[in-house]
Amino acid sequence: MRWLLLVTAVVLGGCQRPCSRETCDGCCTDTNECVPGTARLECGTQGAACVSCKSTQRCVAFQCELAPVIDAGVVDAGPVQCVCSSSCCLPDGSCSPNNGIDACGPAKQFCGTCDSTQRCDRGRCVSASCGGCLDPLGACRVGNDVAACGNAGEVCAACGPDQACLAGRCVFTVCNLDNCRFGCCQPDKRCETATGVTACGLSGDACATCAVGQQCVGGQCQ
Repeated sequence: MRWLLLVTAVVLGGCQRPCSRETCDGCCTDTNECVPGTARLECGTQGAACVSCKSTQRCVAFQCELAPVIDAGVVDAGPVQCVCSSSCCLPDGSCSPNNGIDACGPAKQFCGTCDSTQRCDRGRCVSASCGGCLDPLGACRVGNDVAACGNAGEVCAACGPDQACLAGRCVFTVCNLDNCRFGCCQPDKRCETATGVTACGLSGDACATCAVGQQCVGGQCQ
């Protein structure tokens, strides 16, 4: 039995082939992952180690080459300077509004493009998987904070007053006269202000469902 388990482990381990010339048409990252090799931050081909092109270069045909400077549709002679202090620069030198997969890079460098299976995490292309939520800069947060609540890689949400973040969702913790004066309280402690026959009540009372033929008038089923 022990011999059989050892053989099985060897066979399964052999299925995970390392990134190399034989297994990758693009280039190999420092984590031994095969990527297309067409991004400025991950440029290369034939299973070679990925190269990060310089801020004034771009990745063309799997090689780093000097990027042309375009000014009002005319190729300029002088290089564009990147002076963005908190984000990467677009080809014209303007600051990227946010580090996304199509404009990813560290501050004061020209933006690159991430692979379709990646996301941009604070200027760096990383795996797109995230069990929590993503903040505006693409960083994966745990997702259990009232200021950054969410799960399954969705955009983080900021919970409102009288809310807590539970299992990646903003939920209400209290509903009463103080915070629901002009509505009624649902079972999940949510204040329902659009009162009607299916949620009738006022002053933070529990919402009631009116009977057939009744209407909700002034928070009372009549």
